[in-house]
Amino acid sequence: MAKPQRSIWWAVGIALVGWIVLAYPIVLLGLLSLVVMTGSVDGTVTAPGIALGVMGMLGALAMLAFPLLLGLAIKARRRALWLPALLTGALTVAACIYLTVEWLIPLG
Repeated sequence: MAKPQRSIWWAVGIALVGWIVLAYPIVLLGLLSLVVMTGSVDGTVTAPGIALGVMGMLGALAMLAFPLLLGLAIKARRRALWLPALLTGALTVAACIYLTVEWLIPLG
C-alpha cells in the first residue's frame, strides 16, 4: 500500500528555506563563473577557464534545483524523485565546498 502524500506546504517550505540559505552562494558562484569565463579586460580566455566557468554555472543551477527537488521528494514519498534530489544535493555540496575552499578561504 502506498503511503499518503504530505501536504504541498512541505515542498513549498523546504524550497523557500533552501533558496534563502543558498541565495548568497548561488549568486556568488554565478558571478565568479562569469568572471572566470570572460577573463579580465586585457587578458585572454583559455579553455580551462571556460570549462571552470561552465562547471560553476552547473553548480549554481544544481543549487537552484536542489531545494525544489528535495521538497518534491519529501512531499510525494516516491523513490523516483529521490535520485535527482540526491544528485543535485551532491553537486550542491561539492559546489559549496569549492566556493568556500577556493574563493572564500584561499588555502594557497
